[in-house]
Parts: sequence; C-alpha cells; structure tokens
Amino acid sequence: MMTRKVTRTLFASAFAVAAAAGAASAQGNDYGESLFMNNCAVCHGATGAGDGPVADFFAQRPGDLSVLSEDNDGVFPFSEVYQSIDGRREVGGHGTSEMPVWGDLFMTDALPKTVHPGVSADAIVQGRILALVYYIQSMQQ
Repeated sequence: MMTRKVTRTLFASAFAVAAAAGAASAQGNDYGESLFMNNCAVCHGATGAGDGPVADFFAQRPGDLSVLSEDNDGVFPFSEVYQSIDGRREVGGHGTSEMPVWGDLFMTDALPKTVHPGVSADAIVQGRILALVYYIQSMQQ
C-alpha cells in the first residue's frame, strides 16, 4: 500500500517537472525568460553577460552565462547550472549551500501555490529551476 502511494507521488512529481519543462519549451521558454529577468538579470544582465545593474557592487563580477558552453568545450554544463541555481553547488553571490538564495526563494514562493493533489512544492521548484536552466542554455553563443 505504501509502495503504491510512494510510486504515485514520484510519478506525479516527475510529471509536474516534465510538464513545467515541456511547457517552457513549447512557449519558446517564455517562463524561463521571465524567471531570468525577474531573478537573475539584475546581476547577470539581460543577455547573461554578467553586466547587470548591480554587477559592479560585487568583489567578483557575476559570470557571463552566455559562454558556458564555449567554456566547456562546446557542451552546455546542464547539471552544474542546475546545481548552481538550486544551491547544491556553491556560488559566492548565490549564498552558501546551507542557505541558497534561489532555492529558498523559489520554495517559499511555491508553498502557497501547491494546491494540486500529488504535486509538491519541491516539484514546482524543480520545474522553475529547469525552466531557468533551459533558458540559460538558449542564451549560449
């Protein structure tokens, strides 16, 4: 009985993540772009070049997200970008792994919106991070 519930929950979460990523892709990644402009562009700039309005206030300038593939022998580092956003990979400007800025913010924002049975706030956060990663991937030169 418990195994069925766990299986259903995992399936629902996977479906929600896939649906969010698919929807972002189907809409030309408008959702990922919106997330980027509202959460990342202030530091990384509208084109991801690291030239956002507050970039000069950092001791180390924000990275140029448009050259991640170029800097990685032509391969977009999908997993590393995902981990940087969700906090599993430390990035100085994003906070420590104990308190990742975006993972916490997205989770706090997702909790009140978790109204669909079987879709957790974690699944919503994963979908948002995936939308951002796909958008950043689309920025590559």
